[in-house]
Amino acid sequence: MTTKFDPRAAKPISDWEHHSKLLCCRVDPTGTYVVAGAIDYTIQRWEIATGKKTSLAAHDNWVRTLGFSPDGNTLYSGAYDGRWIAWDITSETPQPIRVIQAHAGWVRGLAVSYDGKQIATCGNDKRVKAWSANDGQLLREMVGHSNIPYCLQFVPNNYDLVSGDIVGNIHQWRGEDGTLVRSFTASEIFFHIGDIAPFGGIIHLSFSPDGKKLTACGLHKCSNAPAGNRRAVALSMDWTTGEKRPKQECLKKDIDATMWRVAYHPDGTMIGNVAKDIGFWNPDAEDAFHLVETPSDIFDLDLHPNQIDLYTAHFDGHVRCHRLGSSA
Repeated sequence: MTTKFDPRAAKPISDWEHHSKLLCCRVDPTGTYVVAGAIDYTIQRWEIATGKKTSLAAHDNWVRTLGFSPDGNTLYSGAYDGRWIAWDITSETPQPIRVIQAHAGWVRGLAVSYDGKQIATCGNDKRVKAWSANDGQLLREMVGHSNIPYCLQFVPNNYDLVSGDIVGNIHQWRGEDGTLVRSFTASEIFFHIGDIAPFGGIIHLSFSPDGKKLTACGLHKCSNAPAGNRRAVALSMDWTTGEKRPKQECLKKDIDATMWRVAYHPDGTMIGNVAKDIGFWNPDAEDAFHLVETPSDIFDLDLHPNQIDLYTAHFDGHVRCHRLGSSA
């Protein structure tokens, strides 16, 4: 009996608790563990088969971003202490393999290259940096954002990088030398209201499964930033031409929310968070075709390698899993 991907048949199958708010989560490529970064400065690891929980402690501030080596043996974490840390995630009690002071100020984003040989980070010092995964040496530093970059990704199958900042600029950097290749603007998801600091920006970047479009997510329709009045949104661009696709948002519910991450199923379905809801969009469809409500606001999500189980990290400290399928 096989399970067919079907978000409309979603059902909860796991719910694991931590005592601190969770900001990020990732499932390792082997499907053995789900890990989550917390505001108590720790990383929590759950063994998926048993629910056994292990705490990883070495950061000195909130853990904001996570990534895995392609073989699943190494976890990389970035935190508001300005450091990225490599961990042997397969050991009984994981310890840091390497601790790198990466940025002056917070590490905002972290990414792992397709072959696992490079780690990239961005931070409050407005720098984008690429590092050797083997020894932690700085390979190149990219300067060009006039505002804080929130996130970055490697371009599929090479060392080029894309990074997105707080005012909606997206830069592509050449992998060989860090040269700025081109820039996109997604200013539609940036707001500056009165004397309030910049609000919104590019919260996360994702490539579609075929690599033909780049998706930025965040918020728009901001009417009152202090009160949190805004709407979650994703904005995709054709990777070759830069042409913008229709915005994708949640029109089914009037929800104040930020879309913290977009993930893609291999069939092209876009998955994103809308406050407490998990939303599902067909390619380029402006409205979600289905929503799955959860008990608490979602800050991150990640698909298991089986492409059926979706893990979410929550404001209430829980990691939850929904099985997005029906037996066939």
